Amino acid sequence: MRTLSARILLGFMALTLAFGGITINIVINQRTLAGYVGTLNTGLLPVAETTKDLARREEELRQFLADGFDKDATVETAKLRLDGFRQRRDKEVAALQKFVSEYSDIEALDRKHSLRNSIDTIQQQVELLKPRYDGLELALRQSESVANDSVNAGLAPLRDGERALASLTNDLANKIQNRVKTGLEDLQKGEKESLGITILLGAVAVALGLMMTTWVVITLRPLRRLQNAARLVASGDYGSRIEERGPAEVADLARELNTMARAVEERERELVRSERLAAVGKMAAMITHEVRNPLSSIGLNTELLDDELGDASQEARNLCRAIHREVDRLTAITEEYLTFARLPKPKIQPEAINPMVGALAAFVRGDLAAKKVDLAVELGEPDPIALVDAGQIRQCLINLVRNASEALSTKGGGTVTLRTRRSGDRITIAVEDNGVGIPADVLPRLFDPFFSTKEGGSGLGLALTQQIVKDHGGDLSVESTAGKGTTFTVSVPAKP
Repeated sequence: MRTLSARILLGFMALTLAFGGITINIVINQRTLAGYVGTLNTGLLPVAETTKDLARREEELRQFLADGFDKDATVETAKLRLDGFRQRRDKEVAALQKFVSEYSDIEALDRKHSLRNSIDTIQQQVELLKPRYDGLELALRQSESVANDSVNAGLAPLRDGERALASLTNDLANKIQNRVKTGLEDLQKGEKESLGITILLGAVAVALGLMMTTWVVITLRPLRRLQNAARLVASGDYGSRIEERGPAEVADLARELNTMARAVEERERELVRSERLAAVGKMAAMITHEVRNPLSSIGLNTELLDDELGDASQEARNLCRAIHREVDRLTAITEEYLTFARLPKPKIQPEAINPMVGALAAFVRGDLAAKKVDLAVELGEPDPIALVDAGQIRQCLINLVRNASEALSTKGGGTVTLRTRRSGDRITIAVEDNGVGIPADVLPRLFDPFFSTKEGGSGLGLALTQQIVKDHGGDLSVESTAGKGTTFTVSVPAKP
């Protein structure tokens, strides 16, 4: 699973299932042991006690018959004792039969019917002995004494029958006793097995819990990277980036943090640049204010001096003209400073780009031709409508075209291409030349105020152009390849 929540949920589900399985196993074992105990308490032990009593009564009756009647006993006394032994024995047999017939879980107690078969055999033997007891009672009633041949003849078959019956009851008692012993042993064995299984499953549960804890810690480890990266960004290290890997949520959050860091870095850079430009603008305004009046005086006095010299000295007149040219150049620079310092806010309105670019091309074509520079225009279809201040954007394009033509004039000519295109919600205007290109080490400083690659340049043209484009909510970018040329691209918002 890719998501962090799914991994943690899966782990806790596995742990819950494991504990559920352990609990079910313990409950099953406890119920099994409870069944053993119930069978012992309500089944085997009562049967064993009743069978033991039956065996004792049968042994008493057998011993009574084996010893014979006391010679001094009367017939009535002998009959009473014999009936007492028989009744106690028959009572135990009936109790045993009743218990077996009424016991609710007899199948668990006597799966192979051996207990019931043994009891039935004992009952059958008791029934077989009844005629013999009837014969003995008849002999006793017909005799005046217990010591005669007919009574002794009746005792002999009873002794054999009761001996067989005693053997059956003893076998049943031993069998039940063995069953009780085996049940107790099974109970102890089951208790040990249940304890062992419980300990084993408990150890497995603890191991699973530790594994789950370790897995959660490992799964949540990428969050520490995000925390450290957020701290770096908060401390001002906007260039730091986070690896966009790990669970889906972590990777998404890393991407968002990287995007935020880039945005903050760009905003910080723009803020620094804006503050720098504001400071430069104030300084330029102050310098211009202090320089313009002296320049005007110098220019005026130079013209007056040139007029006063007349035809006196050509060398002096040339010197005055040179001074006047430098004054004009410095005046132009101060005008650029003032423009930079007092740049007005753009008045945004819908503007058709193609007609504006076409008019601009017609305006500058003559100047470019004088420098042996051709101008090509590629207008996008249909005519894109931008939200711009037409005058300011036109000034930007004029600056870019003039820079391109000056770069081409140094190598003897070339071609400048103006290209318009709409891309989504943006309109781009590209100014491309096939000149010598811009060195790679110069590109990062190209838009810095007062930086210029031209001798005598003010270094404000591109800075001013970029500021105008940014005030429109646009962007000015540059691409240059050494020996192949340079392309400046102005991107501004399109009308929805």
